Amino acid sequence: MALNSLFTGLSGIQAHQQRTNVVANNLANLNTTGYKVQRANFEELLAQTFKDATGPEGGVSGTNPVQVGTGVRLKSIDTNFSQGSLQTTEKNTDLALEGNGFFILQDHTGNQSYTRDGAFGFDADGRFVNPANGMLVMGNLAVNGEFLGGATDLQPIRLDLQQEIPGSATGDVKLSGNLDPGSVPSLTADTEFTTSSKFAGAGVTGAILESRIQITINSGSSAPIEGQITVPDATYNTLTNLADGVNAAINANEKLVGNVVAQVNTAGQLELRTTGGPGLTLAVSDVTAGGVAAVFGAGPGAGAASTAAAPGGNINGLAQVGKDLDAGDILQFSGSRVDGSTFEGSFTFGAANDGILLSDLLTSFQNEFGGSVSATVDANGKISVTDTNGAQITGFTAEFALQDSGTTSSGLIGTDPPEQHRISTVIFDSQGSPKTMNITLTESTEANKWSYDVKIDGQRPQTGALGTITFNEDGSNRKFKPLEGVDTEVEFVPAGGVQTMSISLTGERQTDPAITGLTQFSSPSTAGVATLDGRSPGSLERIFISTDGVIEGRFDNGQTLDLARTIIADFENPGGLHRQGGNLFAETENSGRRIEERPTVTIGTQVVSGALELSNVDMATELADLIVSQRGFQANSRVVTTTDQILAETVNLKQ
Repeated sequence: MALNSLFTGLSGIQAHQQRTNVVANNLANLNTTGYKVQRANFEELLAQTFKDATGPEGGVSGTNPVQVGTGVRLKSIDTNFSQGSLQTTEKNTDLALEGNGFFILQDHTGNQSYTRDGAFGFDADGRFVNPANGMLVMGNLAVNGEFLGGATDLQPIRLDLQQEIPGSATGDVKLSGNLDPGSVPSLTADTEFTTSSKFAGAGVTGAILESRIQITINSGSSAPIEGQITVPDATYNTLTNLADGVNAAINANEKLVGNVVAQVNTAGQLELRTTGGPGLTLAVSDVTAGGVAAVFGAGPGAGAASTAAAPGGNINGLAQVGKDLDAGDILQFSGSRVDGSTFEGSFTFGAANDGILLSDLLTSFQNEFGGSVSATVDANGKISVTDTNGAQITGFTAEFALQDSGTTSSGLIGTDPPEQHRISTVIFDSQGSPKTMNITLTESTEANKWSYDVKIDGQRPQTGALGTITFNEDGSNRKFKPLEGVDTEVEFVPAGGVQTMSISLTGERQTDPAITGLTQFSSPSTAGVATLDGRSPGSLERIFISTDGVIEGRFDNGQTLDLARTIIADFENPGGLHRQGGNLFAETENSGRRIEERPTVTIGTQVVSGALELSNVDMATELADLIVSQRGFQANSRVVTTTDQILAETVNLKQ
């Protein structure tokens, strides 16, 4: 007699024993770094057919096949590559993958394997290795902080842990932030209107060699104000450009700034004028031979002493006018009378019904003041108002502000000094030696215009040190212009035979949205250096690894450079990989060819530094499977013993 049940039960015992082995292996690797859980799958063996199926015939129904199975066998052992939990460590070279993929390791023969176990470190030769088996971690190496090849250019990662980087010269400085224009310059009832002491010449356009000029403002009651200005070697196409250059040079001198201004006057001359007084005399003399003539087209000289303003004088002769008004400019005024009532009005410079004289402005003022008062200026140049009886009126207020509506820019000088903002930063020469760059930005008497002055270690660079910044009416930057012309670099020759420094300095908006450039909004000044390059020499201090697998080195000079990056391998069918032991996998025909990926760049996988991936074994699930396997083994054992009893009874039939 054929008792297939004996062999069927035996196949069940063998299959469940194999399943128990899988479960046991999972539980044994419960705490194995990067281990991926396995699952045993069964399939039935070929069934024995006693009778084939028949189809319906006539009025008789068909019959089903008569078959009995012959047992079970192990169909497959699958690997579950789901993400395991991450455990943080205190070692930054421990790496975990959060997502798909495998680290690539190479042995001494050049054979490569794959792992999720990222317990790595550096050996004595600076090689990035798996210390457990000595295999090298593969990736890309950087040269001077840049990766020249792609992800497929794999090399063993090896670093010089004693690496030093040379210094490099600063070549690019970008300014960004706000410049507060401060309050709008205005004149008040307490202003003592005075004339300016002036020095004027025809002015020279075209190429001008560097010219140094001495400016002295003498006063009978106090020590003179003295200072030198240096007009840079440049080509000045217009007198306006030349005036910008002279003003930038004046603003670069702490003694002269706010005390003298340059402008192109209505007579078409380049003019210096004092902004205070009375009793000031402006004198101009050469420092470099012919310096005054080279700029002003006239020899050294002095202006007439400033005096208290007279009603019949031209408004543009006032020291309170920093840039001549032209036809169409409007002086708006407002104030309050002794009784608290208010008045306001406007005066259009050059208009037929207004005029150009101080007396014309005072006439408009007294008309709006009302009450048939008379307005003039006293011996000190201060506005004096009298009633119809000639009695002095006091206690009133007045404020005059300029609305620049003419064809050229104009400006008043108020009681406050010009706004200034200073920026200081450290730059480096070609040997990596640090130097201090100071940039002083000074508001011009013209609206929406500033000048800047650059000094490096207290010395003014040979070119690019002075320039102007103009803003649009909405406060956005219109132009950042060195006096020598747009795109002129700051060139500075350090002492000690060091290479000349050439620095591109700009305050304009950059394509990088974080660098808005310099702006002029009515808010506190925040202008500073947004970015700059250059560095001092440095030694590797520590390394850290980012989520994109890049190994970065931080040097003791504050610089950070890319040194290498880990590349991960991805497979279309990771279940087809061959387990090699030691947490390693090998490529097979069924896994597909590997794809080299850059973490977070070409694949969403992230590299987590200072962490290891735990196994994805679920203990509860495995213990439940162990019980099921045990019961399956037990049940099939009963089949064998039952079949044995049947055979025994069969043997006993002969008795």
